[in-house]
Amino acid sequence: MLSRDAEHLYWLARYIERAENTARMINVNVEMMLDFPIDDTLGWESIIESMDSKKDFLKIYSNYEESNVINFLSTEKNNPNSIISCLKGATYNSEFIKDDLPRSSVEELNNIQLFFQKEMTLKASKRKRAKNIYEVISSSQRFFGIISDNFSRGYAFEFLKLGRFIERADMITRIIDSISSAKKKEGTVDLSTLEWVNLLKTLSAHQAFRKVSRGDIEKESVINFLFKDDNFPRSIHRCLTILKKSFLSLPKNNLALASMEKFLKSIDSSRVGRYDDKKIHEFIENTQKRISSIDQIISKSYFNN
Repeated sequence: MLSRDAEHLYWLARYIERAENTARMINVNVEMMLDFPIDDTLGWESIIESMDSKKDFLKIYSNYEESNVINFLSTEKNNPNSIISCLKGATYNSEFIKDDLPRSSVEELNNIQLFFQKEMTLKASKRKRAKNIYEVISSSQRFFGIISDNFSRGYAFEFLKLGRFIERADMITRIIDSISSAKKKEGTVDLSTLEWVNLLKTLSAHQAFRKVSRGDIEKESVINFLFKDDNFPRSIHRCLTILKKSFLSLPKNNLALASMEKFLKSIDSSRVGRYDDKKIHEFIENTQKRISSIDQIISKSYFNN
């Protein structure tokens, strides 16, 4: 297949997955902030930092109030990682390959972009905005469901998988980081258990976690589950395993496979669940660098740069 088509497929999947996970971060953080008795900016600043968007955010807003952060992450055109920017990026890439995609998947993507752009206004109520953001999650899952059921297996399908799961792995680390590094200020209650429950809810992992862990929901068990479990599709290990299988189906894969082997071993051998918050942050930063290096290998090996 043409390298430019492979690149459009890859970024189409990345943008949709990014939009979904950004929506997840917003919705669950809104719920969690209801339990903070004093400062409603708690948690929102850490999300901006985990998205590497602090500089861009502070160019537009002076504080981390909930409404400012939600606007920035959902509808801000000058934020390349906002939901609306991601949906536009996905639509742009789909235009070049729409004849190769199931028609219903293209319709789903176009519909959610138009819906979100129209309904997600400053005048919308808080409840309606939450509903609109949740619709992004549902639409993303419908899109990939259509692809899974109606798209022929082959190189094109593998590039969609590469884009989706490298983005998912990256966003999972950012979601974990945003919750584990949220600052507690004097006068607030201890929400350590609540944070890990909300982390599981963000990733739709609560039920799956309960099936493998019958004890209390605590930091070590949750972090280990999200990094190391090979059965849950939103764990880092599972994402990397899927990426490895996709590389096995593609040519020019020696460098990618060697890098994936080292990456998986580093995750398996780590004691990340026992790290303190600072060390978890450092481990996540290193993980994100490794994910970025995989992205660079994909670009150099398959795309016409």
